[in-house]
Amino acid sequence: MKKFSLFPSLMCMIFFSIVSCDKTSYKAVEERNFSDMPVGSVDTGASSAVKSVIKSEDSLALKLKDYIISKYLKPEDLRVIDPGERKFHMQQIDLNSDAKKEIFISFYTPYFCGSGGCTLLLLDSKLKLINRFTVIRTPITVDSQTENGWKVLWFKEGNSWKKLMNKNGKYPSNPSLVKPTEEVPETDAVKLFDTDTSKSYSF
Repeated sequence: MKKFSLFPSLMCMIFFSIVSCDKTSYKAVEERNFSDMPVGSVDTGASSAVKSVIKSEDSLALKLKDYIISKYLKPEDLRVIDPGERKFHMQQIDLNSDAKKEIFISFYTPYFCGSGGCTLLLLDSKLKLINRFTVIRTPITVDSQTENGWKVLWFKEGNSWKKLMNKNGKYPSNPSLVKPTEEVPETDAVKLFDTDTSKSYSF
């Protein structure tokens, strides 16, 4: 009877050994799957998309820099502008529903600004000048409203809204001369240059 009583004990020992080994093996695999992976090797796709957008914007900024230096400003302008003031912001938006984004260049340093606002440029997708706004305050608001095939541009002067409407391919160059309106833009309108945290580029 004694030799048969050892059998259950032996089976129990074998069972627990198998379970223990299986857990150890699983743990080793689990640790290898995570600890052996290089840092940053997991990419959800979002980071790649962000990097792509940044790269595209930086590439455009270089083209705008060349445009500002070689086509927009004169040599005498460049001589008197302090290096610390050679900065701009940019925003892109399709204003005429042609599936191509127009480009706003916002100059915001003292050389380009006065009491009524600052200089703002509007270029087409091929970097050809559409408009030069002499004095305008940002942000610029754009909603779904269109006139003559172009989006209406809204901006605020004091407590009043003003609408800039495109006629013959041009917006009014001096927004301060535009009369205020009782209308207001749509609540879900897009605001361009809405904060001071926009990336700044140098030229």
